[in-house]
Amino acid sequence: MQHLLAVDIGGTKIACARVTRDGVLSDKRQRPTDLSGPGAVVEQIVAYARALPERPLAAGVSLPAVLEPGTDRVVWAPNLPGWENAPFREMLEDRLGAPAALEYDGHAAVLGEWWRGAAQGYQHVASVIIGTGIGGGIITDGRLWLGRDRLAGASGWFPMAGPDGLDHWENLAAGPAIARRARRMLEAGHPSALRPASVTAKAVFDAARQGDALARQVVGEIAAFIGQGIAMIISLANPEIVVLGGSVGRQGDLLLDPVRETALRWAQPVSARDVVLTCSTLGEEAGLLGAAYAAFSRFA
Repeated sequence: MQHLLAVDIGGTKIACARVTRDGVLSDKRQRPTDLSGPGAVVEQIVAYARALPERPLAAGVSLPAVLEPGTDRVVWAPNLPGWENAPFREMLEDRLGAPAALEYDGHAAVLGEWWRGAAQGYQHVASVIIGTGIGGGIITDGRLWLGRDRLAGASGWFPMAGPDGLDHWENLAAGPAIARRARRMLEAGHPSALRPASVTAKAVFDAARQGDALARQVVGEIAAFIGQGIAMIISLANPEIVVLGGSVGRQGDLLLDPVRETALRWAQPVSARDVVLTCSTLGEEAGLLGAAYAAFSRFA
């Protein structure tokens, strides 16, 4: 069976896998991203491809970058030093000997969820990835909404009122915001099993599950911020389903109910009446599968 190569490039790690036409993923490997430049990442991908039992049909690549429409040239990649104006697609195709499709990582994630994840069968989908930051993508009428600059769905930039005034959504609801809020409360003398030096978003979620009062308060506050942003997406995009992904977004046992309550309270009521709010079923594989879908769509 013909496979293609799926790649998910992040600021800290790169994942590669083989993907079949029906979305079966195999031979997944992950390693730290070589941050010395785009050429080094090309070599990481080529090294993986050479270890495969057969040459891939094409490559699909998800990356945290603004891509120039029509050329795929990297316009802006704040988490990948030295990538600005890099002709990454041409570099990869030259070394790989196969065509490549590049997608902004928020778009790759929503394509993955729509193709093989929680949003299968829906025609109007919003995906929100909440981890170190917040990003996402939107499918409308069964098609990826690109926007003028291929950035539609970059919702982390929503302006929102926070405890220190107006701020961006991702500065109020993503992982660093969770740790920062918990650390402030600890420094103010609130009792908790958490310790300032070791506070992370994961530690806060773990403590909340153990009943820690401070951690549960932080989770409640963060859920309210997440719900406000989801309400804006529901009102703007009128989706059938909103899928939460990322290391924060997948904390469904703690977040889904309070996020849903806030979102439905503030969203446009007709758009909100029966919208589905759920967590990703693909996890970190959403970007790989979305990149693969993009490549199959163009080259298969």
